[in-house]
Amino acid sequence: MDAVVEEQGFIDDAYALLAGLREHLAERMESIARAQSTGTGQDLLERQALYDNLSQQLAAASAAEHRLCFGRVDHEDGRIQHIGRIGLRDADGEPCLIDWRAPNAAGFYQATTVDPMGLRRRRRIITRGRAVTHIEDEDLSDPTAIAVDAAARAVDAPRDGRMSDIIATIAADQDRIVRSPLNQITVVQGGPGTGKTVVALHRAAWLLYTHRERLARDGVLIVGPSAAFLRYIDQVLPSLGETDVVLLTPGQLYPGVSSDRPDDAATAAIKGDVVMARVIANAVRLRIRVPDHEVSIRLSDGSQVSITAAQLAEARKSVPRNGTFHANREPFLRRALDHLTRDRARRRGEDPSDPDIRAAALEDLVEEPAVRRALNLMWLPITPERLIRLLLSDEDFLSRAAHGLLSPAQQRCLLRAPDAPWTIDDAPLLDEAADRLGEFVRPTAPRERPDADYAELHVEDPHERHRPSTTVAERAMEDRTWVYGHVVVDEAQELSRMAWRALSRRCSRRSMTVVGDLQQTAHPAGARDWHEALDWAGDRIDVHQLTVTYRITEQTADTATELLTLAGGDAPILHPVRTGEETEILQIAVEDLADLILARRPVEEGRIGVVVPDSRATELARMLADEDSSFGVGADAIDAPISVLTARDTKGLEFDHVFVIEPSMISEQTARGSDIYVACTRATQTLHLVSLLP
Repeated sequence: MDAVVEEQGFIDDAYALLAGLREHLAERMESIARAQSTGTGQDLLERQALYDNLSQQLAAASAAEHRLCFGRVDHEDGRIQHIGRIGLRDADGEPCLIDWRAPNAAGFYQATTVDPMGLRRRRRIITRGRAVTHIEDEDLSDPTAIAVDAAARAVDAPRDGRMSDIIATIAADQDRIVRSPLNQITVVQGGPGTGKTVVALHRAAWLLYTHRERLARDGVLIVGPSAAFLRYIDQVLPSLGETDVVLLTPGQLYPGVSSDRPDDAATAAIKGDVVMARVIANAVRLRIRVPDHEVSIRLSDGSQVSITAAQLAEARKSVPRNGTFHANREPFLRRALDHLTRDRARRRGEDPSDPDIRAAALEDLVEEPAVRRALNLMWLPITPERLIRLLLSDEDFLSRAAHGLLSPAQQRCLLRAPDAPWTIDDAPLLDEAADRLGEFVRPTAPRERPDADYAELHVEDPHERHRPSTTVAERAMEDRTWVYGHVVVDEAQELSRMAWRALSRRCSRRSMTVVGDLQQTAHPAGARDWHEALDWAGDRIDVHQLTVTYRITEQTADTATELLTLAGGDAPILHPVRTGEETEILQIAVEDLADLILARRPVEEGRIGVVVPDSRATELARMLADEDSSFGVGADAIDAPISVLTARDTKGLEFDHVFVIEPSMISEQTARGSDIYVACTRATQTLHLVSLLP
């Protein structure tokens, strides 16, 4: 039988099984929705949990529609297994399609002619829609056979504005990273186009499959460099069968704040330095204003109570050494109030050792406005937002908090207006402040329970705090103290030491996948060495290096490296496997820029990226967008046929054709030429350097 016809028959059967699975899941969900509830909280929670689980299974089955099956392995013992997006069983319950994440699918990726892993042949099945177009067979029993480089060929396909998965083309070295242990920090250092991002995302999907129970409970966090990048990758995990993850940028690491506004280089360098943790710790301590003298308080009835300096000092020392600001406030107030109640009893000629007398006095004192005011001023609650705004806008407060830590010039650099918008590097400062302050819970009156039948749904019930039912991802996004089961960080070289501190609190189990390229570091406080950036992780770091680039051609790599070294950067270790056209160098008038790019569209198939310098980004983006609707800017850039972006916003993205506008300006806007290197290496096919005439 013809191999294409044979595989088409299998593909047809697999899609029939998929349709049956989806129908079965939909029927079960409908049945649960229609079922009558018993009315108890436990029943509602169990039904919702089952419904959510079925919903996730249905979403995974629906996402598997595209390229459901893409491979097959023939074992030396005669067994045949097909590999696909999800696992399927036939009517007899026998495995029909093996999930790519399953342990017995590893041979499809890792087998070589040197180590065939018990396989005789590997077959890649190429489809368009549900039709098999052709197959590619590799004879693993012949050591002289030439391997099929599917990854290099796949990158020749035109871009579509979203990152594609690579489950059919994962290389052996990439697959070993994907399947590395959960309980470690896996670092993937790689230049542009080496596949580090898709490897990280496939690793997240593999971990969610392999360690389902743990990660389904705690969730997975993916941190990317920009909103454009997150939109670019947002379909990869659903297409791999995983949907319940949290996607954030560094400017969103603090709940309630979402900033894409960068600071200037000097300010970003200061905010990103770990010394800011000590500045914030000092700022929190400055909010404790316990007097060093006796305090007398006149009550509403004209009487007076006092607390001595020694008693205040004793109350201050009675708090736990490692407690947070707000957690320690309560024991301080209790101790101070105890001293005041004893003083009130003595002044009334009553026995201060009598607990009933003290309780009555306490009831009176807590209602006294003057007492509340005096004690609150000694330990006044404050939000993280208010503390950081105060720190960055009050010259005197900053001077006291940063004394001996920041120079006067650095302090002036940090100061800004009280109502200034949050920046990307403010998010880690807010998280640090929140960690130091702890949660402040305002006292509330207990809620009455009208019906004893609903006793399980009272204020102390942990289930009620999570109602209405939400997903793990939704709960995690709202909870600053949430500890994720695994964290993936892309373009990790851009994270400052302060950002790493915030992330380490989200990942106390030290289970993380970190991918980046130290050569592309643009943030003034970004990473220069992985072990230094991740020093909080101890010895649980496993570093892998990818040097083979499938994205960029040899010609583009040469251009990018030349411009990088001219700008002061170091030449990277990069081995392109593809050749292409030479870089085009142009010089035109600014008014002709749109026509130049539009004229290339019919000739150059695929998507076009236009990278503009930071200093002219607004001007050029507006001009191009006004010229033609094909140009996309801002939030619409990633979905437009022609995307207009800054170098910072293109990190992690790729385009078929790239026009770098004013390369000399982009070369100078960051230290060591990182931005020009990033801009040039976004191209998979052609690169054009365009200088504008004055």
